[in-house]
Amino acid sequence: MKFLTKETCEKMSNQMQLKARDIDVCLYNILDGSDMPRDFILDCLLFYQNKDGGFGNGLFIDNYNPNSNVYSVYEAFRILDMMNFSCNDSKNELFDSLINKAGNYLYNRHILIDNKWNFNVETNKDFAHAKIFDFNEENLKLFGLHPTMDIVGYTLLFFKPTKAYYKKAYNLAIKLMDEYLNKKEVNKYDLIAVDSFINSIKKAKIDLNTKKIEEKLIEDIKNIISLDFNDDLLHPLDAMYIKDDKLDEARQKELDYLIDSVASFGLWDYKKSWGNGIYPEEDSAMLKWIGANTVNNYYKLKYFERIE
Repeated sequence: MKFLTKETCEKMSNQMQLKARDIDVCLYNILDGSDMPRDFILDCLLFYQNKDGGFGNGLFIDNYNPNSNVYSVYEAFRILDMMNFSCNDSKNELFDSLINKAGNYLYNRHILIDNKWNFNVETNKDFAHAKIFDFNEENLKLFGLHPTMDIVGYTLLFFKPTKAYYKKAYNLAIKLMDEYLNKKEVNKYDLIAVDSFINSIKKAKIDLNTKKIEEKLIEDIKNIISLDFNDDLLHPLDAMYIKDDKLDEARQKELDYLIDSVASFGLWDYKKSWGNGIYPEEDSAMLKWIGANTVNNYYKLKYFERIE
């Protein structure tokens, strides 16, 4: 079993200060046990939140649209979950304000179509973005349950049961669970969503009788998982929370790969393409992804206790 060494972590920390966005530096410093208070991430997220309560402004690096969109709300919620925020933090005024504004944006300003939000907005066409953020029906079908099901899980984690947004999310969760159980063809985005959702409700200690969903999720992951960590298919750590011995074996292999693949300059490199080749901003996005990708990988290694 391999571990990320103290020497590598020290070099990584120094390089993050030089190369990463402020929000990614903040996330990394909190994760690596530095003296940075966890609440600092709330101030960072506030920079990306718009007056309507949604998030945009490049929070998710592959979409430069400053206007609010559902996928950027998902990214904000994912970051809050990474930092272990929950409804137990509701007395934190900034956290409470941030999620309530986001809840209003999601549940009062956006129409659900077939129990899902369209994560794209038409104004994406006016700004640089990856192909998956083209505003069309094809992308909506491609993402399936993601990010709606992830967001519903985060809502149940972040809001107390007495809140209106919690109640709306709970009702939506029942419908999405039923949809997944009856879904015959799934892709990596569906499975990422379900894995995230189950993790959220378990953390929130909500009993939604997910046994059949967990069994289906494990089987579906095993059917499409790839151990070629350079392709764009579902990898073991994409659905990292569901418990299963064989999946854990696969995850250990990917963790070893992550440790071996730290670039010589101290961070993880990023080489994925936007898929359209029409925006010069793609080059700067790839540089930003180096820091963001490093945070995501470091989080996975820490979660599985692979850091010295």
